[in-house]
Amino acid sequence: MEYLATLGTLAVIYLLYILARLSERLGSVEKMAPMYRYYYAGAGFITIALITQVVTARAELSSGSAPAWLFSTWFTLVLYHLPMAIGVTIGLLVSWRYWSWLITHQEK
Repeated sequence: MEYLATLGTLAVIYLLYILARLSERLGSVEKMAPMYRYYYAGAGFITIALITQVVTARAELSSGSAPAWLFSTWFTLVLYHLPMAIGVTIGLLVSWRYWSWLITHQEK
């Protein structure tokens, strides 16, 4: 069951990849600064969270031979929650920069 949770994290990484590709094309047409590269940085942070999620899930499913620090609060905070929050925040900010015209566009 724990391994199924990684599918959601993989989906977020894939979403950032798709947004990076679309933003790259939009930016080249609109002559925007190449801020789409930050999507890849955000995906990198989320990949750190994914690796931590897999390691923790594997440790939970093992026969109890995992070290205790794998289950400590600081480990999941530093290597899962913070990278996930940073990666999603980067994705949100870059998405707002590239795609806010869809929301704020008004026809005259």
